[in-house]
Amino acid sequence: MKLNDSQAAQGLEGKDASGSAGRQKMGRLPALRWAELPKPVGLRKMLGPGIILVAVGIGSGEYISHPYITSQVGLTFLWAAAVGLGLQYFINTEVARYTLATGETAVTGFTRLWRGWAPLFVIMTVVPFAWPGWMSSAATMVTFTAGGQGSVQWIAVGGLVIIGLVLTLSPIVYKTVEKIEFLKVIAILVFAVVIILFVIGWEPWAALPAATVQGAGRMPEGIPAAFLVTAMVFAGGGGALNLTVSNYIRDKGWGMGAHAPRIVSPITGHEEAGSATGTQFEITPESEGHWKTWWKNAKTEQFWSFFVIGLFTIVIFSLLAYRLMPVGSYEGKGDLSFIQVQANIIGEQFGGPLQTFYLLIGTVALMFANLAVVDIVARVVADVLAVSYLRDHKFWTEAKIYTTCVWTMIALGVIILSVGITQPITLLAMAAILNCGVMVVYCALLIRLNRSLHKVVRITRPRILALGLAVLFYAAVAVFTTVTQIQTLISA
Repeated sequence: MKLNDSQAAQGLEGKDASGSAGRQKMGRLPALRWAELPKPVGLRKMLGPGIILVAVGIGSGEYISHPYITSQVGLTFLWAAAVGLGLQYFINTEVARYTLATGETAVTGFTRLWRGWAPLFVIMTVVPFAWPGWMSSAATMVTFTAGGQGSVQWIAVGGLVIIGLVLTLSPIVYKTVEKIEFLKVIAILVFAVVIILFVIGWEPWAALPAATVQGAGRMPEGIPAAFLVTAMVFAGGGGALNLTVSNYIRDKGWGMGAHAPRIVSPITGHEEAGSATGTQFEITPESEGHWKTWWKNAKTEQFWSFFVIGLFTIVIFSLLAYRLMPVGSYEGKGDLSFIQVQANIIGEQFGGPLQTFYLLIGTVALMFANLAVVDIVARVVADVLAVSYLRDHKFWTEAKIYTTCVWTMIALGVIILSVGITQPITLLAMAAILNCGVMVVYCALLIRLNRSLHKVVRITRPRILALGLAVLFYAAVAVFTTVTQIQTLISA
């Protein structure tokens, strides 16, 4: 049950010493309200946030980047997918920890530490994801399916407008996004089963363990650094996308997120009362038991729906590339022409229906990835504006701000496409490099944020180590990419 401000202020005031927020700084935002921690729900009802995030990765790293790398160097780079997904699993669950305990997003928590993070996270979210690389890729795939007919630019523009309408007219936005991404993942898993049974065979599976061990920790030569970064960062979610675990679990009603209002359409939905700032619970034997179940289920949901499905799809699409193309035989670029070549080989060896299925899966995966990206960016920006700048405004509710942000993202995408920037891989690489820096910043902030929670719910030392490794990993990748790019410019 969601509480309004007057209800939340009653009954539990004065118990800050035993609150789940612990020693959390309040900053310039209102103090956290008080409410009971809801009883945990079953794991099946919690499924969703991990699926949405991994669905974004399936639109880039899983479908394009890792298969292309496999075609050039074999299966030796799959270690990076496992590392990238593993680090993001810890990131996602630590983002979830803060929201489960306080009912507010991690970005709001960062803003409590320093108000300057509010505008910076707007910039760090919008700039990397303003580039409509996923939709441009989906439009290109449509032309492949149509035998080369159609304008990539206009198909992409039309797709962006459709995304805007879907997100604007959905009565409860999260439910629509979740259903769409669930359908996408199910379709991809069906395709994966088909190619496992009829295409891949046993040889690629036999070569996988030794190749992965052989390449562990090594960056393949002969592949642009920006491309490798794209594969690592967009394996799973990447960048500010991971932070929206907070937003999704609030709309899903996990933990103290159940006391936050959901984002609805200002046109077709009914806005819910409540505040975007947080709500903490009193630590009692009963609430501690509830917390342990919420936390266990949150980790399980992210492990299976994010890590396992993400790694499975990367491996399957990489094994498909390994099966279809002898290593090093493909001399083209790592763009959608690679997908077209694979599709032609599938058609020649296994028939036109499977070829069409492969292309349609790619089209759907990329378009729905762009839908999730627009939704995610709009959620982060709306949350920041609603909490830090328009908290007491009567007209600009979070739902209205969200809808405005959606159409602003659509407009930016249309402008970028209109000036002729339609090369998908270039757009995705730009986003990946920018997101490396973003991840370094918020991994460090998550450690600071979650160490301040009550001792019953705060981050543990092994998890601090995991986030610390994430900081070092993404910082190293960012430095490697920058140095490599500079060297390339100098040599040119």
